Amino acid sequence: MLSAAELASLTQARMLYYDFFNGFFVFEMLDERAAIAQKQLEILLNEPLNDEAKSAMLLLQDELKAHGMANIKDEFSRLFALPFGAKQVGIHLSHFYHNCLGAESLLQARQLVKQSDVRVDSANFKETEEHLGFLCGFMRHLLETGNTKLAKEVFALAKDAFLGLINEIRAREDATFYVAIAQILQSFIQFEEEYDTLTA
Repeated sequence: MLSAAELASLTQARMLYYDFFNGFFVFEMLDERAAIAQKQLEILLNEPLNDEAKSAMLLLQDELKAHGMANIKDEFSRLFALPFGAKQVGIHLSHFYHNCLGAESLLQARQLVKQSDVRVDSANFKETEEHLGFLCGFMRHLLETGNTKLAKEVFALAKDAFLGLINEIRAREDATFYVAIAQILQSFIQFEEEYDTLTA
């Protein structure tokens, strides 16, 4: 059984990870996130989830110090946005669950979002509620506001899509930085599964 202090500390760490992924999986946020991501990596490197995650964090830290977000933005565009070249990596629930966009998963995500005080700001965010980057930011918000029940439901809906995202990124031979992010994400998903078991 975890103490209240341990739970609070774990919640802070989980919020940091979700915010970290939110910054890397939403294209519109990349420009403003270089300094934030460097600070986040410094904190996360104090207690990395495992050696693989640590190596991935160090690679990202070196890249951010040397070039900021420039090369990471280019890689994001190649993987997630450009329709030509290698197979585009999916970043929506429906891609992984229904092999299309805007299917039943979008409706499920919208239902979960409606249970909170969050709404998609369509002026600044061009995606829907089933976008995995959005869901990372949503999870951070839910943890911050103490809505753990809804956070569990969102994680249950998104977990397999996150695992699919990791596999699709790893399948791309032209990916470097997002392979590192996928490694950190995989370690974090394993941690979240263990956390769910501990707090069930």
